[in-house]
Amino acid sequence: MVNLLRVFTKGCKFLGITINEIAQKANVSTATVSMVLNNKPGISDATREKVFKIAKELGYSLSPLKRANYRNQGKLQLAIYRKHSKVVSDTPFFHALIEGIESKSRHYSYQLIIKYLSDSSDIDAIQKEIKENSIDGMLLLGTEMEEQDFIKFTEMEIPFLLLDSYFMNINANYVVIDNVSGLYRATKYLLDRGHREIGYLKSSIPIQNFKERYEGYLKAMNEASLVPNSRHTISLLPTMDGAYEDMVKALSRKTHLPTAFVADNDIIAFGAMKALKESNIKIPEEVSIVGFDDMPFCTITDPKLTTINVDKNALGQLAVENLVYMMEREKMIFCKTTLGVTLVERDSVSSII
Repeated sequence: MVNLLRVFTKGCKFLGITINEIAQKANVSTATVSMVLNNKPGISDATREKVFKIAKELGYSLSPLKRANYRNQGKLQLAIYRKHSKVVSDTPFFHALIEGIESKSRHYSYQLIIKYLSDSSDIDAIQKEIKENSIDGMLLLGTEMEEQDFIKFTEMEIPFLLLDSYFMNINANYVVIDNVSGLYRATKYLLDRGHREIGYLKSSIPIQNFKERYEGYLKAMNEASLVPNSRHTISLLPTMDGAYEDMVKALSRKTHLPTAFVADNDIIAFGAMKALKESNIKIPEEVSIVGFDDMPFCTITDPKLTTINVDKNALGQLAVENLVYMMEREKMIFCKTTLGVTLVERDSVSSII
């Protein structure tokens, strides 16, 4: 009995209830209870569910990993919301993010189902499909979402969280990037190197992430007692070709350029760099540039792009961990979890001190 209890308490919080009490109530042997609670093979699904249910009723608090195993391969859904597909696309950023979600789902023994949604998706149809497919929880990738797009999803009847976007007016669970801090650091990095004319390469497609990044830029400029020049804020389409073409048009106007730019993301920065180089504007000697995301191509651009690193894989794993934690709680609470970022220094910034 002592040895069985020792095995049992490895996976559970012991609250004075014996393994024998669980066995008696479930009408099974103590050995069967031990095997179920330690996730050993050779036990039927029906018996596993019965023992798990009784253990919970008696007050045992099981870890998310154990609970996931007892659920016998439950299902999580990653719902990727596409409003215009200008930001959420086939890029290394989203590949790494989804890879993190997949790996952590496997770790918790959940099957991951990926589904694409749009602003025309019907919430009732989504709810029906969730019930039919026995989905236990949902990760909603809301990168392209606006607040009004998200409201209808708050009616979801299963645990869910919004990934990569945040709306202050809506109580929900969020996992996001520290956008404000990232662009603040990028701008401060340029300021520390003597730059005072710092422009902004701004996405012409607004999303919440980009709005927050612009806030970080304004905060750093304000702390330096600098007023951003509106002529140095250039709107570019957030695709490589689109950013390049829009930057070419901006440069054709022969306007005075700042000594440096920060960009909403690396793709915009890369497109702008291409246009600048074709106009014989030297980077970083004449114009310095800092991106955001740390995409793989940042190390092969000429010059190599200084940027803000986001651990995309960790972001995906963190989202799954938070969702599983929510599924373990009987009472709903609202949390916003923010993933920190770091500055990666490369060759696209010069000092003018």
